[in-house]
Formats: sequence, C-alpha cells, structure tokens
Amino acid sequence: MATLSNLGPPVETTGLQPRGLASPVDSSFRPEAAPVPLSALSSDDRRWLHDKFERLAAEEAQLAAGRTSYFAAIATVLITAVIVAVADLSGNPLVLSLSVSFLSLLGVLITFVWAVLLHRTNDAQNLWRESNLRLEQLSPPIEGAIPIPITLRSGASLSVNLLRPYETHAARFASTRSISWMDRVNPDRLAEVLPITFACVWSGALVIVWAWFLYLR
Repeated sequence: MATLSNLGPPVETTGLQPRGLASPVDSSFRPEAAPVPLSALSSDDRRWLHDKFERLAAEEAQLAAGRTSYFAAIATVLITAVIVAVADLSGNPLVLSLSVSFLSLLGVLITFVWAVLLHRTNDAQNLWRESNLRLEQLSPPIEGAIPIPITLRSGASLSVNLLRPYETHAARFASTRSISWMDRVNPDRLAEVLPITFACVWSGALVIVWAWFLYLR
C-alpha cells in the first residue's frame, strides 16, 4: 500500500500556480501568420478581397453619415432648449445660468463623443480604401488596362484606367495634380470640423452665461 512518502517530493506552490507544473496557456497569444505571396492568390480571391474592402468602406461611410445626422439632431434639440430657457427664465438669472450651464456641459459631452466616433469611423473608412488601392497596385483583380480620357466638370481631361477605380480616384484627387482648390479639401476632415465647432459654441455659451450672471446683469 502506497504511503504519502512514496508519492515523490512535494510540489511547491506560489500563490495559486503550483511550481513545477506547466503554466496555463495565454489565450491572448496568437502566433503570427506567415505572409501569403501574391502569386498564391487567384483571380477570384483578388476579386473577393476587392469587393470585401469596398463593402467595408461603404459600411463605414454609412456609419459616418448616420452618426453625423444623429448627433446633429441632438445638437439642434439642445440649442432649441437653450433658446427656450433664455426666453422663459430671463427673469430668474440664477435658474437661467444653471439651466444653460447644464445644457452646455451636456452639449460638450455629446460633441466630444461625436467627434471621437466620427474620427474613428473616418479612419476605418480610409483604411479599407487604402487597402483596396494597395491591392490594385500589387495584385489587381482584373489584369490588363483600359485607358480612356475623362473630361472633368472643370473641362480638364484626365487619362484613367477603367480597371483600376481606386488608382483613378487617387490620381484624380492627388495634391500634385489637383484641378481646383476644393480638390485639396479632405471631406472626412471637413466633417470632423462640425462637432469641434459645436463644442466651441457650447463652451462659449457657458462662459457668456456666467459672465453675464456675475458681472453684466
């Protein structure tokens, strides 16, 4: 009959992990995948990737538009509430100042969330567009070229390859060959100016209402 002395040396423990035993597998560890050569991708694979990147970019664009409309509607409601508060509470300066301060702080918070979400969505959209552009440059979904001149609205002509839509877009709006000054304006960055402007307006309203309450009334 085996006794405790015949079972081998005791296992030392440190906390909850026995010393001498294998450490638990880290579930967050993922081995790095080996790079796949472009020659291993078939034409169908390249087309699938191209379509996948395009769908992901379209989904991010839809998210950006929906979030802009949603937060712009909230900002409009808050501005209306401030106007109503000024009209109804002008006879009570303290209540008016507190109400406008609450609405302004809420507006700053909402516009901050709006700016962060819109920035992340625009960055994701640019990521998928850039991925499609690099795919066309390294391993185009359709081999060959269909060069054709395109007449722009300004009347200028641009030679494009109809089989490379993302390369065409990059060439059309490249800073080195911009047709007009509006081509140099990034619409994604321009959309991000809107929540920052609202945040400045709310901060200004907060300062103005307390300057009026403390010094000007």
